[in-house]
Amino acid sequence: FFSWIIDGKIKVYNRHKKYEDYVNKQLEKTLDPSRIKKWKGKEWQIKVDGFRHLFKRNEEFLQNKKNSICLGARTGQEVFVLRELGLDSIGIDLVEFPPYTIKGDIHYLEFDDEKFDLIFTNILDHSLYLEKFISEMERVCMKNGIIILNSQENMLGDDYSENVINDPKPIINLFKNSTLIKNRKIKNTFDSMNRELVFRKN
Repeated sequence: FFSWIIDGKIKVYNRHKKYEDYVNKQLEKTLDPSRIKKWKGKEWQIKVDGFRHLFKRNEEFLQNKKNSICLGARTGQEVFVLRELGLDSIGIDLVEFPPYTIKGDIHYLEFDDEKFDLIFTNILDHSLYLEKFISEMERVCMKNGIIILNSQENMLGDDYSENVINDPKPIINLFKNSTLIKNRKIKNTFDSMNRELVFRKN
């Protein structure tokens, strides 16, 4: 069920016959009414507080940033916090959750090149094609823009995870047009992410 790829450091679940199967699998989770109720209800403030802490931690990288996108944003707490900080921000996910998240696909972003000066994601483990996902992030990022990734390392995800990342190096190596400026272990208050990578677009 697993196939090793990318320097032997990332395990990829090889379980979908076609891309549509992957999308449908992810939609199972994103359209689950009980999950949506939780995301919009009791989890909302917990995640808002968590993202406030996360972006405070990265305050130096948010200086003078104006236009941000959050990839895989679900109900959009990270977007809410970035707007609170004064940025023009939007989230994308396979399902639209107004007013913060519009419908979109992380592997095929429907935005012009160099549109955003800040990009955030914490769903690397939900990406079927990491190389494509990262190249899309770099494409829509402005020169000198910032890309912040949170990931879970050496941890099995849930039934909707598409990979297990055991080392940050292969992720770093997939960035072809950006410079790594921060690589640190983290302990978020609201999720299981334990690694943060920050890049500046060349």
